Amino acid sequence: MRPTLTQTLYMLATASWLALLWPYPITLFLAGCTATLTLPLFLRLRARFLPRTAITLFALFLTTAMLVPISVLIVLVVPQAQAGIAMFNQLRAANFQLPPHWLAWLDELYASIAQWPWLEKTLHDVSAHLETALGDIVQTVVSSSFGFVGGTVLTLWLLLLFITFTTLFVAYAEHIKKIAITILNIPSSMMGRFVHSQFRALRGVMLGILLVAMAQGFLCGIGFAFAGVRQPAFWGLLATLVAPIPVVGTALVWLPLCLSLWFTGNGIAAIGLALWGLIAVAGIDNILRPLFLRSGIDTSIVVLIISILCGMASLGPVGLIAGPVLLAFALQAVKEGNALKTAHRILFDSARGKSQHD
Repeated sequence: MRPTLTQTLYMLATASWLALLWPYPITLFLAGCTATLTLPLFLRLRARFLPRTAITLFALFLTTAMLVPISVLIVLVVPQAQAGIAMFNQLRAANFQLPPHWLAWLDELYASIAQWPWLEKTLHDVSAHLETALGDIVQTVVSSSFGFVGGTVLTLWLLLLFITFTTLFVAYAEHIKKIAITILNIPSSMMGRFVHSQFRALRGVMLGILLVAMAQGFLCGIGFAFAGVRQPAFWGLLATLVAPIPVVGTALVWLPLCLSLWFTGNGIAAIGLALWGLIAVAGIDNILRPLFLRSGIDTSIVVLIISILCGMASLGPVGLIAGPVLLAFALQAVKEGNALKTAHRILFDSARGKSQHD
C-alpha cells in the first residue's frame, strides 16, 4: 500500500529532525524515556495551570531533579575524589593486578589444595580469566563514568539538551502521538497500549535498576565508613556505578576492600564488611531488583538479565535501560500481533459460518 501524502510529509519531517539530532542519540533516547515517565506529571500541571506556565514549571522541576543529586554528589564525593582516583590510577597502572602479599597468600592456598589435581586445575583456569575479566569491567565503567563527569562543558551541554528534549517531548506529546499513528498506520488504542507498556517498563527499570543501585551504593558507603575504609563516599559512588552489572554488581568494589582490610590486619572489619555486603547490600539486589523489574515487564527474571547483558554488550551503559525497554516493546508487539491474529480468525470463522448458513 502506497503511503498517503500526509504520511510522506510526516516521514520527511521525522527524518529531518532525526538527521539534525543524530549526533546525540543517547541524550535523545534518555529524554524520550524520561518524557514517557513524567508525562502524567505534566498533564496534571497542565490541568491546573496555563499551558506556558505548566511547561515552565515542568522544566524547573526537571532541572531541580537533575541538579540536586549532582550537587549532593559534588559535596560528598569531590573532597574524597582526588585520593580515591589516585588509588584507582595506581590499580589501573598495574592493570588491576593483586598486590604481592595477596598473591603470596593465594600461592599458599593453592599449595594446600594441590593434593586434589582436578580442583587445582579448575582454580587455575578460573583465576587466569577472572582477573582480566573483572579488571576490564571495572576499568571500562570507571573510565567512562569519570571521563563523562570530567568533561564539564560537554556535560552541561548534554544536560541542557536533555532538559530541552524532555520538555519538548511532553509538551508536544499529543502531536508526536498523532504523527506516529499516521506514519505507522495503526489504531490510536494500539499506540496507547504500546506507550503504556513502555511506561511500565521504564518505571520498573527506574525502580529496579537505578533506585536499587543508588540504595546499594548508599549502603556500601555506610559499610565502608564503619569498616574504616578511606574515602567511603568515593567507593560508595563506585559501587553505585557497578551495581547494575548482573551477578557481580557491588561485589566488584566491596570484595576487594574486604580483602584489603583482611591483609592489613583488620580481620574483624573485613568480616563485618563482607557480611554487610552479602546480607544487606546483596539482599536488596536479590529481592527488590527482580520484584521491581517483573512488575514492569511480564517475563522471567532470566530473560530480563539476558536483555540487560545484551543491551550493555551492544550499547554500553545505556543498554541497562535500552535492553529492558526494547524487550518490553518486543513483548507488546507479539501480544498485539496475537490479538490481531485471533480477531481475524474470529471474523473469518464468523463469515464462513454465515456463508454456509446462507
